[in-house]
Amino acid sequence: MKPIVLFSVAAAALGSGPALHAQTVASTGDFTIERVLTLASIVAPTAPNFPPPVLAGLQAGAIEIHQVFAYSSAKGTVEQTAFVVPGNSPVPFPNPSAAPLADHYIVQVDASNVTSSPSPSVVLIGHVTSNDVATPWGNITGAGITISFGYRNTGSSVQFGPIIESVSPVYGLYTAAGAGSLSLTPSTQQCSVATLNGTYMFHLGGAINGGFVGFAPYWESGLLIADGKGGVTVLDSGNIGGSPFSGRTFTMSYTLDGDCQGTLSSSGLSMDFQVSKDAGSITFAVTKPSTIVANGSGRIQ
Repeated sequence: MKPIVLFSVAAAALGSGPALHAQTVASTGDFTIERVLTLASIVAPTAPNFPPPVLAGLQAGAIEIHQVFAYSSAKGTVEQTAFVVPGNSPVPFPNPSAAPLADHYIVQVDASNVTSSPSPSVVLIGHVTSNDVATPWGNITGAGITISFGYRNTGSSVQFGPIIESVSPVYGLYTAAGAGSLSLTPSTQQCSVATLNGTYMFHLGGAINGGFVGFAPYWESGLLIADGKGGVTVLDSGNIGGSPFSGRTFTMSYTLDGDCQGTLSSSGLSMDFQVSKDAGSITFAVTKPSTIVANGSGRIQ
């Protein structure tokens, strides 16, 4: 019952009063938290889907799941990694890359808060942009997520607790303690290829000069689906000089530098684009071929 009570208190704090005021994404610096998850940590309407041997091992204490949150204030993202280790393993685990992976996902942080009252704590609110190794509740891409924790000091050896992760409305995980590192000084925000990750609704419009249409107005709209690794899939419909088209699907590649500027390209087509540091919006302009004079924008779903 204890985790349920604490989750109720956390939800109330997020919903009212002065306990949380959304600030810039980088109101805290980088941190890494590792904690041990047990079956008692789970608060969820449905049971997790563990393979029978894993469930039996967890119940017997022969194995345990360690979860790591790694926050980059420069990118405004949290990388979550869960892995399976022998029971009673040390925290932090000395070689997590050698442990079997349980799940892995990336969170884009939309707002954060650091407070010292009634005790030092941090709250991050965001959404899951990718879940390449699904959780025991399935793929949670797109889900809203809140991560909150208390801390006792800062630096390279920090004791955290309590730590609450809530993936709405799928599950919540509570633990009393964790260990890791914490800085309250944000790094300069920057982008990388991983920043563009998710499904964006977009529109693009202008004119085309040349070909069978001569000089003609042009527009299109649709979805741009970025994989966070340099590839996108475009699904679009539009109109060129009174000739409509629909249901097109094609792929493009992209680059993105630390200043959040990049290029989108495919055979014979190039665009310069910019992405906001919170990865929520994009703008782009066609640079090749010169016969297309068009620009547009998009917003993540």
